[in-house]
Amino acid sequence: MDAVEGAFRDIIDGVRLAPLWSRLAWEQTVARFRRTIFGPFWLTANLLAISFSLSVVFGGLMGQNYRTNFALIISGILSWSIIGPVMSEAASVFISAGGLMQTMKLPLTFHVLLMMTRNVINFLAQLIALWIVLAVLRLGAVPTWHLLIGLPIVLIDMSLVSMILAIPSTRFRDVNQTVGFAVQILFFITPVFWVPSQMHGKKRLLFDLNPFGHLLELVRQPLIGREPTLMHFEWGLGMMVILSAVVITQLALYRKRVVFWL
Repeated sequence: MDAVEGAFRDIIDGVRLAPLWSRLAWEQTVARFRRTIFGPFWLTANLLAISFSLSVVFGGLMGQNYRTNFALIISGILSWSIIGPVMSEAASVFISAGGLMQTMKLPLTFHVLLMMTRNVINFLAQLIALWIVLAVLRLGAVPTWHLLIGLPIVLIDMSLVSMILAIPSTRFRDVNQTVGFAVQILFFITPVFWVPSQMHGKKRLLFDLNPFGHLLELVRQPLIGREPTLMHFEWGLGMMVILSAVVITQLALYRKRVVFWL
């Protein structure tokens, strides 16, 4: 019971330190672009370059004008930025924070929330650019209110996924490499730049049984003015329950050992 109480205390203490990790995340983001001419615009440039490239390539393969799929693809790439890249970074979050963890006693949750906040800041910067670009191209749509529910669900789920990946990755460094490999595969089997309705039969399972596909749609659909289906919310909330149980179990068993694995 003491171990379980310690796990809950780690989570609660990490959340209570919100003023610290939110401020630190902002400072780290500013430091990342210090002495650059374009600053955060580089994030936007990367988003636009990938989106236009995929739109032109797949539009050409399907005999469609790039404008047909551009809104879907750019919103998918943006939504994926808080899923795939987060998992890649989560695998090394404790390793990267090793110096701080060995000199200052902080909840493990603190480091995960710090990493998540940095990615949320990047997401919001690109979100502004997405709306501007779609407005210029006259492809924009008014986001639906479902984004206010879907985005928090995705962020909570990805925070839990990050903790689940971070602990074993600290103990076994091969897990870090495995996660990077898996994220590349997930990018293609998740409907980031393709539409689930294009899949039929057994191929449809690539989406129906892909939890990250449902998380993606919880963000993308409201961004382009559509309503996510109930199934997307069910997957998001169901993942939250299951992942929470796994995180509490991990923290109860290994919370005190992580610092010795660095």
